[in-house]
Amino acid sequence: METLFASKDVVERLFDLQGEDALLGQLEHQAKTLPEREKLIFLNQTKSDTEDLVLAQQNESLEQLKKEKRLELELLSIETRLSEVDEKLYSGVITTEKEAKSLQGEIVHLKERQDTLESDLLETLSSIEETSSKIDNYNSQLEVQNDDIQTLENALGVIENELTQKVVEAKSRREEIVKVITEEILRCYEAHREHFPSNAVVRFEGPTCNGCFLTMSAMETDRIKGLEVGALTECSECGRLVVR
Repeated sequence: METLFASKDVVERLFDLQGEDALLGQLEHQAKTLPEREKLIFLNQTKSDTEDLVLAQQNESLEQLKKEKRLELELLSIETRLSEVDEKLYSGVITTEKEAKSLQGEIVHLKERQDTLESDLLETLSSIEETSSKIDNYNSQLEVQNDDIQTLENALGVIENELTQKVVEAKSRREEIVKVITEEILRCYEAHREHFPSNAVVRFEGPTCNGCFLTMSAMETDRIKGLEVGALTECSECGRLVVR
């Protein structure tokens, strides 16, 4: 590159500019990698999983209630039929032993079915109670999760606002610094910053580059030593801007 020259004040401001750009990069990285944001994502996923569990239990409860209703209706039907058969059996209208035995057999069958249904109904009612308890438990978890999410969102908002304020301040300082740096030097700096975001410019303090920490050749070292103070050149090893 063509050697550029800057006054001592411009050189210092160039390093100030690099400092603000490094700070802006750090703030951007910090904003993207906030542990609070990762935790918030985890909490929201946990809440979503809990909501899925609530929905599944609610669907299960609905099916159980339908089963309860079906069992109750069938039990009612059996009770009605038992009453009818019992009334007929003892009404005096039965004239044959065969007909009486038939009715007695039906009563036995109906009572067996009644016992089975009553057992199923008790089991279903127990399941309904268990499912309701699970729903209550999951809803309690959701309340805690919502509180945790709200608390974390508030904390995250405070942190993000602080970071935003720091970014605004850094950009404001950067704008003031840029005003005293020549356009040519600024373009050169920006071009090098694309490759070296945090330290595109280093001070010459001997044969070892302060950016890549490689040792330049004696000839290159002598070349830079021979430049005017304030000259901007490139490290022969890494390509960073080196200020004499």
